[in-house]
Amino acid sequence: MIDSFLSVILISGLAGAGKTTLATVLTGINRVPDLELGGDGWPESSEAVALHLADRLGELADRGQRGRVVVELNHRADTPHVALMLEALLRDRGPACRRVVINQLFTVARVEDIGRHLFRDTPSDADDFETAERLATQLEFATTVALVGVEAAAMQRRSDIKALIARLNPKAAVGFLSAAGKLSQVLSFAGLRGSDVARDVGRSQGWMRELAGRGTTPERGSAITSVVFRDPRPFHPERLAAVLEACLEPEDVGLIIRSRGLMQLATRADRVGSWSSAGTVVTIEPTGMESWDAQSPVGQEIVFTGRALRPELIARALRAALLGDDELVSGPMEWATYSDPFPEWVTEHEH
Repeated sequence: MIDSFLSVILISGLAGAGKTTLATVLTGINRVPDLELGGDGWPESSEAVALHLADRLGELADRGQRGRVVVELNHRADTPHVALMLEALLRDRGPACRRVVINQLFTVARVEDIGRHLFRDTPSDADDFETAERLATQLEFATTVALVGVEAAAMQRRSDIKALIARLNPKAAVGFLSAAGKLSQVLSFAGLRGSDVARDVGRSQGWMRELAGRGTTPERGSAITSVVFRDPRPFHPERLAAVLEACLEPEDVGLIIRSRGLMQLATRADRVGSWSSAGTVVTIEPTGMESWDAQSPVGQEIVFTGRALRPELIARALRAALLGDDELVSGPMEWATYSDPFPEWVTEHEH
């Protein structure tokens, strides 16, 4: 069946992680490197990347090319957005593009980078948050994770990384890519998958499964766990900022490696917010959901994943930032007057 399609393997990873090595050693696979763009030529938006890829792949399919083709994404690419938009474009375009399917989403990650950016092995620079967020997203949004540098890692670090990936992305296969370019068996062959691979991966991320009550069973003896915080009350933004500044440090609540979820600020009561952290910085952004939508969550639904987490202390710190009873009954008009130190939200319909 694979010979009937142009089967696309997208490879993501940080700069220097080993994407080119993996693309090269996947024997017999054609490669579309970096969209033939580099440096300042890299498209700014995910839409531009997806459109460019769809055009290139459609041209290959038009010329009758079948089998597998590897696309090595630039380290700055927003992998989920690119993959989801590309999948939609291929589905909605003409007959040639319907012969193109996304087969696999590979992420290549160095053990050293995971240690630095997610386990906080070394002090972070101010610019490291963007890299930490990108790395965590790449680990979450993959069908297969290829780890580089495993041979030099201590056994406990190997175990912790495997347990972390199982939490962030329970359905991902995990394999190893050696410095010499040798692949472990799980990476040596990418079998043909059905359509909508990117959409399926997006729906099965670990934090979503935790919120749905289908989280990963903890590995015996592993210190890597997940904690779910739920509460129907909105956060007071000023108190939440204070909590984030001082109350969720590793020495207090355990090492929070990643957190994802949906939340609500009292000052922005009409909109559901997205909560995301990787490394040391929490980002709160608007979603497309309005608070009164039937499918929208009420209040806070946030998943924390980390090492030696202390659930009761995480919950206590966050509860201190929620509205109290007197504040709650005062209503949204009063809430809108509260001090709010978070950046303004700009939603898509605003100009």
